[in-house]
Amino acid sequence: MVLTKAQVASIQKNWTSVETDLQGYGNKLFLRYLEANPGDMHYFPKFANTPFGKLAYDAEFNKQTATVFEFLTQVVHHLGDIEKCNGMLRERVRTHKPREIHMAQFETLLDLMPRFLEEEAKATGATADAWRVCVATLMPAMRDEFKK
Repeated sequence: MVLTKAQVASIQKNWTSVETDLQGYGNKLFLRYLEANPGDMHYFPKFANTPFGKLAYDAEFNKQTATVFEFLTQVVHHLGDIEKCNGMLRERVRTHKPREIHMAQFETLLDLMPRFLEEEAKATGATADAWRVCVATLMPAMRDEFKK
């Protein structure tokens, strides 16, 4: 699969909606992720003991979700240069691997993106499909970095 220029444009256009509220979208995605994968809370020691229903009010949770969505914004802005995106993602692997965060956590979170953006950011079906191609395009570089 190759991410086309039209798919990049579709993702970037839809992301402008997300950029209006990175914190809100970040919180919603992480809540969805953690609700489906409660065993992954231990990867987030700064808010691991916060009750699920209070996460959105936790300063550390908010800091984490904002950081992730600010990073995703940079990736989206650079989708026209896949090698740059791959470099950014490889660096993210290097910062997460020592904390024993695995490729499975990245894949699980990113697999939620297409449907999440359809439901929450009014992404079209074509944009959601573009996200699926995007994730498939970017994951090999991360997998390779995890193997090192």
